Amino acid sequence: MRTNQIICAAIASLLLAACGGEQPKQDTLNVPKADSTAAIRAERTKNIFHNIPSPMETAGLLKKAGAEYDKNILNDVKHVDNYTSASKQALNLGIYGADLSYASVYNNTQESMLYTSCVQRLAKQLDISTAFNQDVVDRLEKNRNNRDSLLSIISETYWQVDAYLKENGRDNISALMVSGGWMEGLYIATQVANMHNTPELRQRIAEQRLPLTDLLELVKTYSPDDPAVANVQQDLQRLDSLFAGVVVPGGGSTVTQEGGVATIGGTAPPASITDDQLKSITEAVSTIRASYIN
Repeated sequence: MRTNQIICAAIASLLLAACGGEQPKQDTLNVPKADSTAAIRAERTKNIFHNIPSPMETAGLLKKAGAEYDKNILNDVKHVDNYTSASKQALNLGIYGADLSYASVYNNTQESMLYTSCVQRLAKQLDISTAFNQDVVDRLEKNRNNRDSLLSIISETYWQVDAYLKENGRDNISALMVSGGWMEGLYIATQVANMHNTPELRQRIAEQRLPLTDLLELVKTYSPDDPAVANVQQDLQRLDSLFAGVVVPGGGSTVTQEGGVATIGGTAPPASITDDQLKSITEAVSTIRASYIN
């Protein structure tokens, strides 16, 4: 589900031009009240991250499927200035983070730098640039030719952003960010599957029923107090109904660390998804994702 960067002044100027100028925020998200659900939310978030295939694992699947890098399936960096509401900024912080991971696994440095600039801009607009600071930028620049290190930093940074938001009573922004990143990851996978429909990729799509369950339960804890989160809950419930018939055997799976990024493995029977289920999920996630980026 994450981030990458540049330091050179000339390149920085190019990135600012590509992503546009500053825009005032038109609204803010409600600040959720402190309650006894904090531990539940933390556990749900952990489960979501652990059940999403790592970028390195996904990259291997895509390359094994014969899929080449396709920037056309990503959210255009030129859209970043369109997001003036806090909810859209939070959703697209997650979306651009997923796009950044996709660009990074293909070693596309130029695209990675552009998406990093957009992630940094949205973080600044959401007033969470403290969690995405110059130290992160420097590490990304230093490791921009090392894919595995980049992906590890991206994953680590999004965990830090999540923790920072929770510490500052802005958990709902984190919930939207995680939702956007998960939605974009599923969108990318389904778009690739349209042209490279391999058993391994279908299995990974089917397995998204697991983090979807946790994501939906996480979002439900915020939705009564926040209309923006309530809308995302409806989107997730729509997908949840489509995933209901997808077979995902429980037990036997394990979570390991690969370059600092969680990876799913184990001996459980493979998940399975029918052609009709895949088609319905692909269409639904495409429609939902379009409403987030437009």
